[in-house]
Amino acid sequence: MSNTLVAQLLNRARRSPDNLAIIAGEQTVTYGELRRRILAAAAELASLGVRPGDCVILAASGTPAFAYGYFATHLIGAVAVPLDPQAPDTRLAHVAGRAKPRAIFAARAYEHPTLGPVRAIDDLAGLESNGDEPEGPGLDDLADLLFTTGTSGAPKGVMLTHRNILAAATNINGVLRNDATDREVVPLPLSHSFGLGRLRCNALAGGTVILVGGFKLPGEILNAMERWKATGFAVVPAGMAVLVRFGQEELAGFADQLKYMEFGSAPMPLATKQLLVEILPRTRVWMHYGLTEASRCTFIEFHDSREFLDSIGKPTPNVEVRIVDDQNRDVPLGAPGEIIVKGGMVTAGYWQDPERTAKTLVDGWLHTGDLGYKDDQGYVYLHGRKGDMINVGGFNVSPVEVEEVLAQHAAIEQGACIGIPDPSEVSGEVVKVFLVPTNGQARPSRRELVDWLKPRLEPYKVPAAVEWVESLPKTGSGKLQRGVLREREAKK
Repeated sequence: MSNTLVAQLLNRARRSPDNLAIIAGEQTVTYGELRRRILAAAAELASLGVRPGDCVILAASGTPAFAYGYFATHLIGAVAVPLDPQAPDTRLAHVAGRAKPRAIFAARAYEHPTLGPVRAIDDLAGLESNGDEPEGPGLDDLADLLFTTGTSGAPKGVMLTHRNILAAATNINGVLRNDATDREVVPLPLSHSFGLGRLRCNALAGGTVILVGGFKLPGEILNAMERWKATGFAVVPAGMAVLVRFGQEELAGFADQLKYMEFGSAPMPLATKQLLVEILPRTRVWMHYGLTEASRCTFIEFHDSREFLDSIGKPTPNVEVRIVDDQNRDVPLGAPGEIIVKGGMVTAGYWQDPERTAKTLVDGWLHTGDLGYKDDQGYVYLHGRKGDMINVGGFNVSPVEVEEVLAQHAAIEQGACIGIPDPSEVSGEVVKVFLVPTNGQARPSRRELVDWLKPRLEPYKVPAAVEWVESLPKTGSGKLQRGVLREREAKK
């Protein structure tokens, strides 16, 4: 068996069978049991006709059985296709239509009208192994096929090889410095890149994953931290906002217990970053920037870089990051351009989409579509998406910059900016902002808001149109979908 992540996981399980691998509620799974369940699930998949290169949809998440099915799929050389169990039937049908899976697993068993039998993921938990271990895949074989939700447009099928996922996990563990003694609370869907990455990273390090069902009940997260003496915590900014609001004092009580935290998937308000530095003075608080196509391109540790908290940090070890113009030439320090990245974790390409692959992967560099710049200290700063930039009379306006300023207003919980046609037909586009009000705060009038913004933004960046809304469209991982706002605006 080649030196893949799943091979290393099985080797570790043989060496340390009694170490805890997964905790979920009252259920505990040792590495020895994890190995047996993976081997049993692999035999079951093979009996269903799954062969190397076949796709297996795993439309379930947050259970040990998902881990059994995921690593078993890898072990027999098949391709894992994780899918949000809450995804609508149309998305399942879309993904199945493109991946042509040999088997589909979900939270429950049922007969799909067009896809045939859908099996229950928990069926993979009650199997026993005869001990036979398949030869396993090669490093350059396809491991995962992740259909991104995306901020706009149809989902893209991101292909990750076994070399990709091993490189990503190795890089991340090198930064976080987690090891076999760590127990990490993961209240993230394993069907998403971030949560799935934490499963892989802990499996490679030999640590323990403590699965918790999301952030709707922050008490469950805090209870899991206390009960299992957690030393690590993976969290998205939206989840941290809930914890800060309902359990800030309780979270601060873990200051001497938590060794590390990792944030990702969406931006975090500067005020929250500063708060975490204060209440967790001895915890390594890391935030990453990355894509499904290139996991964890940069990292920033809030304490070490507290003067640079508005940045996304510096390149991850073994990863190169450049800022280039439209001709792929490096731009000067401080000048904006497209962020491109290179490293072993970068995707092999897009599923059945050679045109997109050729456009996005150029000479080994992944063109992220994100705009940013570097400072003279090597820190990278985000400046928005290429398609999100607003052209006001020839001046480029980054919606991120305007949104960050708006977030400082006490009456504004969240804001999102897009460009709309200038009604006066002078500037081409003007800025429109969609605002979610803060509970208990009076909404400012447009004139009051403009007066507040004038000292904080250049005149052409001040929104010409304001609309108050109850919520903003976001992906399942919390990323703002400005494309959805543009589509809605175009229909008005």
